[in-house]
Amino acid sequence: MKATLLLLTANLFLTIAGIFLFRESRINRLKYTELPYILIFGILFLAVSALFIVEVKIDPIISSRFGLDFTRRIYELEGDIVAAFQTIRNPFLDYYFAFVYMIGFPFLLYFTPVLYIVSKDVKSLKFAVVAYAIAIAISLPFLLLFPVHDTWWSSQNYAWYDGRPIYFRLGEIWPSVVGIFFKFTTLNNCFPSLHSCLSAIMAYTAWIRGYNRYKYVAILFAISIPIATLYLGIHWLTDIVAGEAIALIAIIISMKMSGVKWK
Repeated sequence: MKATLLLLTANLFLTIAGIFLFRESRINRLKYTELPYILIFGILFLAVSALFIVEVKIDPIISSRFGLDFTRRIYELEGDIVAAFQTIRNPFLDYYFAFVYMIGFPFLLYFTPVLYIVSKDVKSLKFAVVAYAIAIAISLPFLLLFPVHDTWWSSQNYAWYDGRPIYFRLGEIWPSVVGIFFKFTTLNNCFPSLHSCLSAIMAYTAWIRGYNRYKYVAILFAISIPIATLYLGIHWLTDIVAGEAIALIAIIISMKMSGVKWK
């Protein structure tokens, strides 16, 4: 309960601070005809988010029904890359990567559409929400039918795993958030990495739409979050590459659908 309250408080604080620091007046006044679009895209964003939560709930059912597991294929493809990465250990990095993973990611994901709304930027809102929806639509079949287990779990539970051990550092650094962590994911929801994919999408939209102050914060988080998944022992490098590829595809399609061009 304390961890949940802390996470909510931190994101609320960051959101309020972000509105003051990063808001841009793209137009002086919204037209009445544009207000329904804000409502529509806001609802779409929440609906897609709810769809992902549903996926997390039904994933164990699908996994038990089909018994699929592609973790070994991923491990054979990349070997001990994550274990080698985990040889890096630093107290500052511990807290920084735990922060960007548990607080920075939800802030980037949910604050970005809020920023576009308070900036009266309907085109950017549409751009971000459509890209978000496309990325989830592409990712869901893989999450359900191409199960890949977390690196730390694989290291400790598979008899065929013969590499160096990988540790669940999030549990070591911040034990009280582990329960919250598993409310929004499952042990075999690795491929593709939605943390990498969705953070990249929000950073892309801020950069492409020319949010001069916010884009640097968004890019910093979008770079840090995939690294955090390796450092904390959660994702395979393959998951990250797939997530980044889906983000790029979603952005390109959304640009065409939204009529967005580089600022």
